[in-house]
Parts: sequence; C-alpha cells; structure tokens
Amino acid sequence: MQYWRSRSVFFGTLSVALAVYGLAQQRLASSVGTDTAAPELLISLPRFAQVLLAGGDRYLAANVAGFRVLVADTGRMSADDYAVQAKLQRDIAWFNPAHEDNYYIAAAMLPWNGQVDAAEYVLGQASAARTFDWYPLFHYGFLFYHFRKDPATGARWLLEGVPRVRSQQDEWALQSLAAIWIEKGYRTANAADMVAAMAANSPQGAFRNYLKVRAARLQDLASLQEAATRFRKLHGRGLVSLDDLVASGLIAKIPKDPLGQGFGVDASGWPVLNTSFVATK
Repeated sequence: MQYWRSRSVFFGTLSVALAVYGLAQQRLASSVGTDTAAPELLISLPRFAQVLLAGGDRYLAANVAGFRVLVADTGRMSADDYAVQAKLQRDIAWFNPAHEDNYYIAAAMLPWNGQVDAAEYVLGQASAARTFDWYPLFHYGFLFYHFRKDPATGARWLLEGVPRVRSQQDEWALQSLAAIWIEKGYRTANAADMVAAMAANSPQGAFRNYLKVRAARLQDLASLQEAATRFRKLHGRGLVSLDDLVASGLIAKIPKDPLGQGFGVDASGWPVLNTSFVATK
C-alpha cells in the first residue's frame, strides 16, 4: 500500500511539473517574437524540476538540457538568450560533469558571448571529471589566458593536461604553448627558471633543446632588464634603445636572440622581446 501511495505521489508531482512546464512553454512561445531564439531555450527550470521531469535520472536530465541547447537557433540569440543557455549549461555540468558535448559547446560559445563565468564553471567541472581527456584543460587554460588575461594560470592548466596526453606531438604542443604563456605571465627571471625546469624534465632531444633555447633568451632578457633598472637609477630615465646600456658600460654587448626575433625597448624604455611589441625596423 505504501509503495502505491509513493508512486501516486511521484506521478502526481510529475504531472504537475509537466503541466507547469507546458504552460510556461506556451506562454513564452506566444510572447516572444521571431527575432529571438526558439522558445525551448528561454525557459530555465530549477534543477530539481529538471531531474523530476527526467524520472529522477540526473544523466537523462543533462541530456534533455543538452538537446535544448543544441537545437537553439544561435543566429537569432540575444544576450538574454545566452544568459539562459549559460544557466542550462551550468545545470548540465552539475547533473553530469563529464558531459562531452556540454564542454565543447561551452568553450565554443559561452565566453565569446559574455558568459565567461559559466564557461569557467563548465570547463572546470569537465576538467576534473574527465581525467582521461586533456581537451577540457586546454580550453580551460585558454579561457584564463584570453578572457581572464591571466596567462600564468592558463599555462598552469595547460601543464596539468600534459600527463593526460597520449601523443608525443600533442604533449610537445601543450608544453610549447605553456612556455610562451609563462613568458607573458611571470616576471622574466621567474619565467626563465620555470622554462629551464621544463627543459630539465623533458627527455633528451630536439624539444628539450628548444625549451633550453627559450629559457636562455629569457635569462638574457632578465639581464637586460636588470641593467635597465641600474640605468634608470643612474640617469633618471628609461632607455631610448639597448645601445644606451652598451654606451653606459652596463653591458658589454647586446645579446643575440637564439630564436632570431631579437630584443628591443618598449615605449616606457624597458627591455622586451621583439614579439611583445611592434618593433621599429
């Protein structure tokens, strides 16, 4: 008797939820114009209601929400529509953190449409759940590098992905990109030490030599920056060019960049790699 009573309560609650959902769909469909996204994306139910509608199966709830995201017409979506999509994708990541389509869509759409926080949540959940997959960590790192303007954190997540990589080429690609982001995200001397450590931990071969070259150029740049600091203390101004350091006797000669791009001076008179500013010819 208790069993049938529980079933009756469950299906009664489910019927009410379905009715509320259908009514909401109908009212929204009649109130939105043709210049917005499909009505199925415009409704964001509480998580418990989504699970209830899926018969108590959170993974099914994730798939249903995922289908709603997939069928939305992105060509007609407004900022408000993307906010609802972000909510749905957060829900999917909560129901099933390892959902593959969810993190792909989040990386491809959400941050580019103003939903950086939601993309960070989805990618963070996927990175933790999909321990066999390095792609979420790549997208997670890129989010920090590009959207958060935090290359140091971006590089850290790239390096977290290295043990998951199965291809040597992919491993080298991640490490190479991480080395470049480290150069942008840390003080030059610290970046030189980090890239040198990466080289020391890499197997003998061309890639290890490449990392050693990157570390060496950072060490040379750190020396130039140290000399520029002394120059400013002596002369009360920044550098016009690196020749100022030679002329003042602070360095014997300008080092050669082993990667061929060279060193220069930015608008504030500070030594930089030529890749970090528009160099004069």
